[in-house]
Amino acid sequence: MPLPQPMRLPSQGEGTAGGCPDYSVRYRAVRPRSKISAMTRQDKNSKHGPRQIFWRDPDMPFIEARMMRDGAEASYARHWHDTFSVGIITGGRSSYVNGAHSEEVGQGMLVVMNPGDVHVCNPLDDAGWSFIMFYIDAEWMGRVQADLRGSDDVAFRPYARAALHAPHLADAGVSLFSQLTDADSDRLIREVGIIEFAGLLDGELTPCAPAGMESVSKAERAARHIDAHFSQSLRLEELCAVADLSASYLIRAFKKRYGVAPHEYQTNRRIQFGKARLREGVPIAQAALEAGFADQAHFQRIFKRLTAATPGQYQSRP
Repeated sequence: MPLPQPMRLPSQGEGTAGGCPDYSVRYRAVRPRSKISAMTRQDKNSKHGPRQIFWRDPDMPFIEARMMRDGAEASYARHWHDTFSVGIITGGRSSYVNGAHSEEVGQGMLVVMNPGDVHVCNPLDDAGWSFIMFYIDAEWMGRVQADLRGSDDVAFRPYARAALHAPHLADAGVSLFSQLTDADSDRLIREVGIIEFAGLLDGELTPCAPAGMESVSKAERAARHIDAHFSQSLRLEELCAVADLSASYLIRAFKKRYGVAPHEYQTNRRIQFGKARLREGVPIAQAALEAGFADQAHFQRIFKRLTAATPGQYQSRP
């Protein structure tokens, strides 16, 4: 099944009365609305409450949130997200590697992942760690960035900082998660909280310089081919032909550009697609086949390795 095509983004000031940009408009024809305003999936493994919570709202599909408490077994393999992602460490300690950046992170710290950043974050002791994650659509965040700067350029600008100690931002993120998961919060409360938090993040982080008009690298040609055919069985010689590189040079160039080998990139892309289909409510077996996995068991095994959750834990049902 082809990836869902987003609607055209509205221009600055389009979509709402008074010239206030409507950041959610691009998704209105992409995913079906639900009678339930927000869906929360909980795993009851902790005496202090749910061990893990996934939150999403079909009316605000530009953001997804996750909370993990006492996650001693929440270990990940190297992976990346197609969203702008922010993690808040609320307890314990973790190793954090994002590209060439590596450090130990603890309570009150934030980890920042731009779309495509290959990273890994794992607990350092048996006591585990606790965190909150926000996965924010990059195009939506780009519109917020442009609005805050009074700019017409709505392209998302990646941030330079991979991690920072900012208790005030951590507190704001914890408060936002509480708002999102509070059944008494209406849509206006949630929308205001999301945009205020996005503004706080943008004010604290440093955007990278705008990218120049450079030609697409040969490694990026191969990545784009994988993006278009990720569910298929691809051959290395096929990617070499697209990139016009030898096998050994392509692998080196690809790892330098993306931090992973081509087959790892394809696996991550399949998982990202599988997550999108699970959010839409399709059965796990169907999502597995559409993403290109041989069977549901293979999908579940790789999904758990890259997300530290099973497809069933991740998927929210009414």
